[in-house]
Amino acid sequence: MEILNKLQEPIPQYVSGTFPAIATIGAAPFNSFRAKLLWIFRILGCPFTGLTYFCNVKNNDPLAMCAYWLPSENFEKEDGKKIPYRPFGHYAMELSPESEQYRKINECVAKSSVLERLGSLATAYFILVGTITAIAKLARVSDRDNCSDWTYLPILLSWTLPAIVIRTIKGKIVVFDPSVKLVNEKIIASKLSSGMRSDSRAHILITAVASITIPWITVAIAYFTPPVSFACRSKFLTIFCSIWSFNNTIAYISHIVGEKTVRGRSVIHSWFCFSGIVIAFLLVFLGILSNGPSWWVTLFGKGCDVSSVCTNG
Repeated sequence: MEILNKLQEPIPQYVSGTFPAIATIGAAPFNSFRAKLLWIFRILGCPFTGLTYFCNVKNNDPLAMCAYWLPSENFEKEDGKKIPYRPFGHYAMELSPESEQYRKINECVAKSSVLERLGSLATAYFILVGTITAIAKLARVSDRDNCSDWTYLPILLSWTLPAIVIRTIKGKIVVFDPSVKLVNEKIIASKLSSGMRSDSRAHILITAVASITIPWITVAIAYFTPPVSFACRSKFLTIFCSIWSFNNTIAYISHIVGEKTVRGRSVIHSWFCFSGIVIAFLLVFLGILSNGPSWWVTLFGKGCDVSSVCTNG
């Protein structure tokens, strides 16, 4: 009954205000709701995928934005030969669509509404405030601190900030599936200069390294904030970071090997989607646990009892 009573309490604002970030970075132009939902789970299970799109695609260029979603079969070399992989990231190429193709590409892109941009700003606000609060708690040297309001959900999802900022500033989104608009059509793709190709590969590598390492900052902050060395909390957050680091590494390797479609290999895509479902469940669970340290004791036993170092435990 205690758990049911707790579930009826209001959800903390930083919890409800943070979740829309997932929808922002997981937005996809697929036609079916099922495909859109699976892509959100894909991004949630593998942040590298979402960050790759927002951090490595020119989000004010309709051609680059739409080309990302096209399979390799929609491109060909100037001599008519097929290209083995999508011309993006490690295999980036110069694209030269015909005027009619460019018209269709522009039809796939639209500007975000003012409401969407304001909603993104609100989400960014909760993530930033949650992150600043966590860092402020980290700066305190005393273990005796208010332990009832752990804002680790916002900082755990802080990797979504680049997508939120870019969406708000650039304001353009792909609303129609380019592969449907350009079915059976070929866009000419030619080699980039060595410098541009190196830059593209460097950007992808930086994105991969950041997506693998940055989430672990949350574990460090959780460990060193009051109550210091609270193992239950740190271990729980380690589950998120371990899944993300593993999946992001696999995604980067898959990208380097080469991918023909935006989903990549079906087995890997399925695993990422499954991981996203697990992460979604854990995020909701973390939101519930954020109500106070007593929840950890109720669910995981006295080994998580920190009442001796919490003023209101």
